[in-house]
This record gives sequence, structure tokens and C-alpha cells, in this order.
Amino acid sequence: MNVLSHVHIHRIPNPSGVGRVIDQMLLTHADCFPETDHRMLVSGKLYDGVCSQLSDFWQNQSYVTHALPTSLQQAIWIWGNKPVAERYWPEVDVVYCPAESYVPTKKAKQVCTIHDVAGFEPDLYPQDRDRRWHCRKWRSLFRQMELHADAVVTVSRFSAERIAHFFPRLENKLKVIYNAPHSGFGDKVEGSLKSEVDELSNGMPYILVPGGLSLRKNAEVILEAIPQLASQLPDVKLIIAGSNGQTYLDQLNSIKHENVVLAGYVSDELLNALYHQAAVVWFPSRYEGFGMPVIEAMATGAPVVASNAASVPEVAGEVATLCDMDRSSEHVEALLSVVNSGLSRNEDGRERSRKQAAQFTWKSSAQTLETIFQAL
Repeated sequence: MNVLSHVHIHRIPNPSGVGRVIDQMLLTHADCFPETDHRMLVSGKLYDGVCSQLSDFWQNQSYVTHALPTSLQQAIWIWGNKPVAERYWPEVDVVYCPAESYVPTKKAKQVCTIHDVAGFEPDLYPQDRDRRWHCRKWRSLFRQMELHADAVVTVSRFSAERIAHFFPRLENKLKVIYNAPHSGFGDKVEGSLKSEVDELSNGMPYILVPGGLSLRKNAEVILEAIPQLASQLPDVKLIIAGSNGQTYLDQLNSIKHENVVLAGYVSDELLNALYHQAAVVWFPSRYEGFGMPVIEAMATGAPVVASNAASVPEVAGEVATLCDMDRSSEHVEALLSVVNSGLSRNEDGRERSRKQAAQFTWKSSAQTLETIFQAL
């Protein structure tokens, strides 16, 4: 089988979020099905800019390039429906888009991906011109999938339900392939990384919040909880990893937050170390198509407190402590219980977390993808 994957190649060096999914899905599929002739369709300019940063796997792939910037080429594919994939590789059997994109085809089958439809949900982003443009663009993309895709992959049953809600004509095309922890989460932590963690935490126990402060990640509940946590856990830090909206940074500056550490972007290696040594990982997100931080934290054995919203219960199973996403007091109570019980040091609890994470593997995901390819 000849598979042409349209890849946003700039997402591959130091991948996060969707970039991790692209990286691991294609790497694992190639490992499991070496008989597949696989080529990557990428922007030539983007490839030239990142090729030296790519891993051995990506440097050894066969590439087909287009000359335009990715966003412009995507617009031409969506609104002009050309050039077709066969122009880049006449022998292609299947076009696979592991992130939200679309490449028109003449005869080849097409498998697209929608990770989530958060942008269409009414209460997750500001109601402004940028959001209206975002929705218009994605609506046009998904309409093409309705018309031309043979299958549309998404990452959870929850995400499939929400996609079908906004785009009913996609319902019969939807296939769920779960994500899995990125390789490296759960690995043994080196001494230098432990030192970085100690520097961030000042050697104190800490609650880790992956994902930063934003509306979608439920910054309001985090900010409401900070004074209560500072009062009841004065010797415990709150480390927030990820990007933060300026509005929430201003609110944070207006309250006492001596126990809060803003770590910003951290590498996967440091994030793994932070998961390993956290007293508890707190992920009160309002909306997740899958919820990678939950499964990454569990892969390290960390106890997790999270919202009972969106896909999180589907991924966390009965292992995490789940709370009403709007009740900060419920989150605080759960965090206090986990920290005071010393659950992060309980090997039985850590093993339960690891077993839950082990249900999600990239090998299983790649095998499901191959099943979809073969059924076309």
C-alpha cells in the first residue's frame, strides 16, 4: 500500500500536543508495518527550515514537497480543490492527514483527522473577529471532509460525539483512535533533571498544573483555589507549566501567590521529571479532545486530580480523582486529600496509575489505523 501523509513538519521538532500525535503515530505505524511505502507531503520551505532538527526517523523518510506556505496551500486545497494528491505521487493509494487538513484526491482514498471541535463550543474562547474567522476556516475544511473523506479519525468517543453534533454528515465516517503517552513519559529521571525540579520547587513538595492559565484550561478555578491552597498547604508549591493568558497573569499578580511558580514552556524531559516528583498533578481543564497530560502523568505513576468534563473521565477511568469543573472548593478538597495522604509515595496507587496509562499504546493506535486503511 502506498500512503501519502500530509504533515505539518514544523510541529515535529520538540513536539507538543498535536505534534506528538503526528510523530508517534507515523513512527509507530512505520515500525509495525514496514511493508507500507510511506511518503510525507510537506511544505518545501518549512522542511528546509527544520530538517536539521529532525530525529533520525524523520530525516530518513521519503518526502514530496509543495512550494507554497502550508496555510496558503491548505486554503487552495480547501477552496480550489486542487492540485490533487496524485500530482505529487501518481501511485498513491491512501492520503492520510494526521492533523486537521485536507488534500484533494482523484482516485486515492482519504483518511482525515479532527482532534476536537473546541473552537465551535460557545464558552471556551473569546467571541471576537479572530474566533469567527477561525470557525469559518474550519467549517470549510470540515465540509470538504463531509464530501470527500472516506474516514475521519478522532481521539475519543467524546470528541466523536461533539464532532457529530456540529457536523452531522460526518457521523458515519468517524473512527476513534486513542492517543497514548509520548515516549519518554515514565522513563527514569536523571540527576540533572531532578536538580532542575528542585530549583523550580525550592526543594518543597508541589502540586503540578500542566497546561498553563487559559479559559479552556479553567484558569478561573485555579485562581480561586490558590488562596485556599496557600492557606491550608503553606509548605506546598503550585508549579504551573505552559503558556499563560495575560488576563490571568494580571489576576494572579493581584492576589497573594508566593506559593506559585510559573515554569512556562518545559521540555518533555523536564515535564516527565516534574510528573515523577509531584505530590499530585492537577488538571482542571474545561474541555479536552483527549487530555494528554492526564495519561502522561499516569504513565509516571503520579496521582491525578482533574475535572469530570469532556474526555477526561474516558481517559482517566476510575484511577484519577474527578471533580466538578466549576467548583474550586471541590478541587481544593481533593488536592488536600491526596497531598495529606501521601498518595504520591504509595506504590500501590502509583501502580494503578501506570496500569491505566498502559491501556493506551501507540502500537494499538497504529494497528487500528492500519485496519482503517485496509477497510477502505
